Amino acid sequence: MAFGCLGILVVAWFAASALGSLGIIVFVTGSMAPSLPTGAAAITRVVDASELSVGDVVTVRRPDGNVQVTHRIVDIAPVGENPRARSLTLRGDANTAADLEPYVVTEAARVLVGAPAIGWLIIGAKTPAVMLGGAVLVAFVVAWALWPMPDRVNAGAYEPDDEPDRAR
Repeated sequence: MAFGCLGILVVAWFAASALGSLGIIVFVTGSMAPSLPTGAAAITRVVDASELSVGDVVTVRRPDGNVQVTHRIVDIAPVGENPRARSLTLRGDANTAADLEPYVVTEAARVLVGAPAIGWLIIGAKTPAVMLGGAVLVAFVVAWALWPMPDRVNAGAYEPDDEPDRAR
């Protein structure tokens, strides 16, 4: 029953993430503490830059494109050449100063809800040992479900032909 519920949750999450542009991020630094400390996880939704407001927590790529950063918006400015673009000044809640450079974006992943410590479960689930164990468990469940069962004979079941003939 637990596997069935887990399966339903996974399918529901994939459907919701595909239809609603949702994602999950895990905080691996403490820059957003105390509200979202190291090991927290958050659900994000990609929105147009025009929908963002000061105070929103967003995930954007650094200008070099290799690393994502998730910080709070402290200032928003329009970008002259592109009416959809915004220049975001971000700062982590635990940081005393804003990030060095603003981020120019046309869309960003806005944090909808976050929870401390959930990220550690996600990080743990991505380790090779857990993934291997999960794969073995799934293989076992599939093999068990598809394994041919021997014909079962109901011992002691009543069969009308089994009665001895009685004289009437």
